[in-house]
Amino acid sequence: MRAIVWDSNGHIRLDENHPYPVCKDDWVVIKVVSAGVCATDLAIIDGEFGAPPMIPGHEIAGVIDKVGSRVVSVKPGDRVVVETAVSCGHCRECESGNKHLCRDSGEIGFPPYDGGYAEYVAVPENCVRFIPDNVSFDEAGIIEAALCPFGLIYRYGMKPGTTVLIQGNGVAGLSFMQTVKCFSASKIIMSVRRESAVEMAKHFGADVVVNTKTEDLQQRVMEETNGLGVDLSIDTTGNAASIEKAVKLARSGGRVILYGIPGETSEMPAFPVREIILRQLTVCGGNNNQLAWEPLLSLVSTGQFNLRDMVSRVFPLEEAEAALQTVKNKPDGFIKAVLHM
Repeated sequence: MRAIVWDSNGHIRLDENHPYPVCKDDWVVIKVVSAGVCATDLAIIDGEFGAPPMIPGHEIAGVIDKVGSRVVSVKPGDRVVVETAVSCGHCRECESGNKHLCRDSGEIGFPPYDGGYAEYVAVPENCVRFIPDNVSFDEAGIIEAALCPFGLIYRYGMKPGTTVLIQGNGVAGLSFMQTVKCFSASKIIMSVRRESAVEMAKHFGADVVVNTKTEDLQQRVMEETNGLGVDLSIDTTGNAASIEKAVKLARSGGRVILYGIPGETSEMPAFPVREIILRQLTVCGGNNNQLAWEPLLSLVSTGQFNLRDMVSRVFPLEEAEAALQTVKNKPDGFIKAVLHM
């Protein structure tokens, strides 16, 4: 089969004759149709999550090609998307629906597990979810990127009528925005840093868009909330100043979700513990939720969550390097790239 192989830090190559995956008894082999390209894949190829060689790609949709001897829930020909967490299956975390927190956990597309930048990929049976008939492979191929933000709101809950601030208008920010809209937020404020991003933010559901290059975010948020701050403040950037604003712009008794991960070399200010305590803020973090796949797939199927317009560019497998560079450079209007096998 053809596959993109990460063979040394910073370098990938197309292997025209890579071996077909081994199908263990409780695993399946998927014929990949669409694979989303993520900024995390760039970090993997740079060596931040383990050592080569392996096949990257953790956003995967395709058709079941082969099943192991103990597989009972799927059959060849089924359309599926991959839920990436691989775990022991019997610890407290796994049994409570938090297998991504399992001490023995790993992820498809992260070393040592080969991912979906290939014609075929092997995954555990419990990592596949059925794709609704009216959801395309490209939509399913990027749903993992939306699942993490959606899964956090699904886990923590959100009351109708909530006012929300979202800092960052990348994939995560747009996914959070569509999620809180599905949960009936009353007002969604999004911060952007490019004028070209204003219309995109409005297209996906923002009620108020603040260009922080030309406007003061704190002033606008207070104007839009009668001086109270927002009920829910979300940071997707991992930027120190944005994290501080996320806390400052939440109303007293409100909630803060931190999703963007600061770089290892980033200088972070002292966490505003005093403000959190005195204003009774709840601060939450998270990165996955295996229980959210079917609810999100249902929303995509009914058109309430728009993944179709988040697919900006499609590349053939042999142009994986160009796809990764597009993700890295983030041209105006770009959201997500997909590889076709």
